[in-house]
Amino acid sequence: MQIEIAVFGKNKEIIDTLERIINNNEEWKAFPAIQQEDLKVILQNNPIKILLYSSGIGTSEVEETEKWVDDNYTNIIQIHHFGGGSGLLKCEINSALEGIKPINKPLHNAIS
Repeated sequence: MQIEIAVFGKNKEIIDTLERIINNNEEWKAFPAIQQEDLKVILQNNPIKILLYSSGIGTSEVEETEKWVDDNYTNIIQIHHFGGGSGLLKCEINSALEGIKPINKPLHNAIS
């Protein structure tokens, strides 16, 4: 059974790249979303294990989404990924799945 990973960000080219990298691992399945409402539909209709935040999301939208996920889907692991290559992405996902809490929430990488 594949691990389902939602990918949320505002840059379509980056989201497409993340989707491709995730789907290259036969154990993972990516569900991309550029709009918050699309993300909510994905989370409501799929057994998502990880929510991966990418670039371009405004600070208030990130905070709102984090709170909504925390309040409604306590089992979803939330990871902030803003680059660093496919090796870092794979490491972040694998670490999260192994129960290692990622320390990667940026302070200045979101659009205000």
